[in-house]
Amino acid sequence: MRIAKRLSACRLYNSIEGKGTAGCLIFLLVAAAAVAVGVRVGPPYYANKSLDADVKTEASRAGARFYDNETVLRNVLDLARRNEVRISRENVKLERFAGQLFITIEYSTPVDLFVTEYDFKFKIKASSFIGRL
Repeated sequence: MRIAKRLSACRLYNSIEGKGTAGCLIFLLVAAAAVAVGVRVGPPYYANKSLDADVKTEASRAGARFYDNETVLRNVLDLARRNEVRISRENVKLERFAGQLFITIEYSTPVDLFVTEYDFKFKIKASSFIGRL
């Protein structure tokens, strides 16, 4: 009788141990997939945030120094090139209204996610008062 109890306890222990191993393997696969997707998605988001900060700085500089629209557009396109973001003149919209300069950039970046390709759409807005305080 004691032998039967020991055998049933061993079978129960082995069954639980197998479930733990399978759960660990599933977790490792999910974690590896998350890291792989993060490696693909991370650079476009980092480039977008970096371009966002640079465009806000450029907007404040352009407002303080009375830059014309062509100079602002050229500077924004240079900033995008430095941040490795592919945009064209059509993606950048400049407006001057009520003593303010508004810069709006809308673009999309295709990202290959192993199985499919997804277009991430980004929109950057920056504004500045024209003139010095």
